Amino acid sequence: MVFCASVTYPVDTGRFDLEYFATRHAPMFAELLGANCVRWEVHRPVAAPGAPPPPFLAAAYFWVRSGEDFGRVLTEQGPAIYADIGEFSDTQPNRGWSEVL
Repeated sequence: MVFCASVTYPVDTGRFDLEYFATRHAPMFAELLGANCVRWEVHRPVAAPGAPPPPFLAAAYFWVRSGEDFGRVLTEQGPAIYADIGEFSDTQPNRGWSEVL
């Protein structure tokens, strides 16, 4: 079984440095997840013709094998992870958790 943690930043985020998010923050988090992280990606949505505008500025997805290990990393490394958010954004992200089918 594989799970996916998602982190999205809403369009009304005041300050957001996509470069830092994609090249420093997301890789740092993936590294902290260690071997539990089987894949990770950063997405920047684009507007599709005729479709509503994207609901977020950027997203990161982290696929992991163990929810328990993911939670352990958040417990142990949470202060560093959350402190780093201030380096690229003044808004807290929306977070999600799903089972990959």
